[in-house]
Amino acid sequence: MSIASKPLSMNAILQRDFEGDFFREALDLVHHAAAVSRIFWPPGSKNKQSRQRAMRRGQFLRDMLRFEHGHPIQDRTLRDHFEHFDERLDAWAEESPNRNIVQSLIGPRSAIGGDAIKDADIIRHYDPSTKMLGFRGEKFDVQALASGLDDIYQKATARLNEIEANKRLKPTPQNGAV
Repeated sequence: MSIASKPLSMNAILQRDFEGDFFREALDLVHHAAAVSRIFWPPGSKNKQSRQRAMRRGQFLRDMLRFEHGHPIQDRTLRDHFEHFDERLDAWAEESPNRNIVQSLIGPRSAIGGDAIKDADIIRHYDPSTKMLGFRGEKFDVQALASGLDDIYQKATARLNEIEANKRLKPTPQNGAV
C-alpha cells in the first residue's frame, strides 16, 4: 500500500466498524507520517553540514508547498512512543502503582473502570467517538494525522502539476521560439 493510500485506508477504518487490525494500520500510519515529517522537518544531525543542508531542504519544501506552522505531520511524539516502546515500558514498570496493563483498548476510556487501572496503564487506546489514539494517557488525533498526510499529497500533486504546466508554457525551439 502506498503512502498516498494510507490516509484513505485509515479514514475508511475510522468511519466504519473495525474490520482488520486497527492498531497495525494506525502504527503504519504513524510510521509513514513520521517518514514524511522528516523530509519537511528534518531532525538534527551530528554533522553540522548535513544538518544545515537538511534544514535548507525542509524549509524550501515547506515554503514551496506553503505549509503553515504546526502542520499535523510535524509532531513525531506518537511515533517516538512506538519507536521507543521499550523505554516507555520501563517507565511504566517503575511508575505504575498496581502494575496492571491494558495493551489495546478500542472504545471509551470508561469501558475499563476502577482505581486499579490508571490512564498511564493503558498502552494503546483508541476512542472512535473522539478519533483520539491514546498512549499511556497522552492523546493524539489520528484523523488529523491522516488528513495531514492527505494535505501534503494534495499540495505536492498540485505543485507538480503547476510546474509541469509552466514547462509547457515556456517557449522552446520545438514550439516555435527562436
